Amino acid sequence: MKRFLSLPLAALLLVVFAAPAFAADKPVKINTCWMEESAAFNIWYAKKMGWDKEEGLDINMLVFSSGLAQMEALPAKQWSIGMTGTGGQLVGGIRYKIYSVAPIIPDDFIQALYLRPGHPATKVKGYNPGYPDVYGSPETVKGMKILYTAQSNVHYLIGRWLEVLGLKESDVTLVNMEQPSTVPAFEKGIGDGVAIWTPFTFAAEKRGWFKAAANREVGSFTWASIVGDKDWCDKNPELVAKFLRVWFRASNMLREEGSSPRLVAEYQKFMVDFCGIKMDQEDAKKDLENCPRWSYDESLAIIDKSGGPCKAEVWQAQMANFFAGIGRFSPEEIARLEKNDIITDKFMKMVQLPIPDWKK
Repeated sequence: MKRFLSLPLAALLLVVFAAPAFAADKPVKINTCWMEESAAFNIWYAKKMGWDKEEGLDINMLVFSSGLAQMEALPAKQWSIGMTGTGGQLVGGIRYKIYSVAPIIPDDFIQALYLRPGHPATKVKGYNPGYPDVYGSPETVKGMKILYTAQSNVHYLIGRWLEVLGLKESDVTLVNMEQPSTVPAFEKGIGDGVAIWTPFTFAAEKRGWFKAAANREVGSFTWASIVGDKDWCDKNPELVAKFLRVWFRASNMLREEGSSPRLVAEYQKFMVDFCGIKMDQEDAKKDLENCPRWSYDESLAIIDKSGGPCKAEVWQAQMANFFAGIGRFSPEEIARLEKNDIITDKFMKMVQLPIPDWKK
């Protein structure tokens, strides 16, 4: 005789046996860290398109005002992976447990030091013949008050500018504040100069502030990287690789489509929705062009250690030694950074290739 399960029992068994399958299909939530700047657009757009879900991820984006703020949030496990600047990477490598997973954006054009129009330093160009496009001189800069964000890329920019002019940090007064506060503070008359990165530089340009120096002009080089909580990355290497796959899918789109009208419109929406900044078409186009993304192959080449120290290690050492030279890091901390060996290519090499087509 055939036996049939009652409807309630059949439904119960269906739930019991189907539950693992449903659980396996549920995207893994990952908390990620960003700042109010261009790099966050990659993941903001990818989330909009559902690319994170295609990789089995549910990416949650958290915004911080600086790399230092990001690293201070790491012990509380507020985030697992995300983007930071070179300053944040140094602090993370010295004081916290992080990996630098992938270099993503060169900072050649996004940081600058502005002075008030008419300041005596704006009248002196090329004081140091080796840096003909840099403004200022010892006499015009000594005693200046400069707004900045400590232990960040703009801090490095100020240090290099002073070095070019034969000065030290002790010759000026540095006023530490988070980037969103610098422009309104300077506008209210606080300080003689302000060191900022995009998109805040666009506000400076529109207000007619005088650009005294930028990265290339003082011979500094910084970059943005994907970094991760070391413990989390070691426990979840496949999730790191999937996250990178999402990132580079968006990067490929930006590299191929550039600052098209469509992307400019998307970027403007991103700036309002995520950064809380209203940006016109001209500035949005400029920001996209000033923040070129490295490709997967370019990024991997920068952290390739097969021939000795990789490019990223050389760049990191230059910046770390600079901060050590001005007393921001001790010799013991620099030794710790070197011992921690935070720059790695192991997660990049785990990325499943090819990267999915962004047009699909």
